[in-house]
Formats: sequence, C-alpha cells, structure tokens
Amino acid sequence: MDADFQEQYVAAEPAYSASEFDKADDLARPLLGQLEPLPSSGAERDATLAWRAFVALLLGHIHLYGKDDGSQSAEFYRLVLASEPPETRRGLAQQGLSAARERAPDTDDAESAPAAE
Repeated sequence: MDADFQEQYVAAEPAYSASEFDKADDLARPLLGQLEPLPSSGAERDATLAWRAFVALLLGHIHLYGKDDGSQSAEFYRLVLASEPPETRRGLAQQGLSAARERAPDTDDAESAPAAE
C-alpha cells in the first residue's frame, strides 16, 4: 500500500477514537475499494488481506459502536473473518459479530463474508 493509503488509515483511527464517526467512516470506507481486486497470490495478496482485515475491523467498530448499526457492522466483521486474519483480529471480529447480532437479531448468522474479490 502506498503512503497516501497508510496516511488515510492513520487519520481514520483517531477520528474514531474522538467519536468523529462520520469522519472516520468517510476516511476508512474508500480504502476498501483501493484494496480491490484482490491479488491472486503471493506477498502482495497477503499484504492486501492484512490491510483489508484492519480496515474492515475499524469500519465494523465505527458502525457498531459509533453508529449503532448492527447489520452494517456485521458485514464488515464478516469481511475481516474472510481476510484470513491472525488470531487477535479474528477474535475481535468474532466479538464484534456477536455484538452486532445482539443489536440486529435478524443479521444473517453466516460466518462468511460477501464476495469482495
């Protein structure tokens, strides 16, 4: 990922922490589009999956805790899980998905993410 991508992500985190949820969403959401299409293999694919997990986790938190949107946050948490994250991010996404289901009981229980490739 280029420096602009990283700067935009780094700007989104403090916006979220400062409860500036719309700003954080506006900064983070376009980053997912920059991660498409997913490379087919190799180190570039691994890096893209890692960034996708980071960005989707942040967006899941923004929508769950900041915007109280369980349905939308569940989609982001599923995307984290589909990104083959390390155990820590996987656990955070699973916790977020459980919380999203509590807030939006009609949220699909599927653990898979929508096609993002």
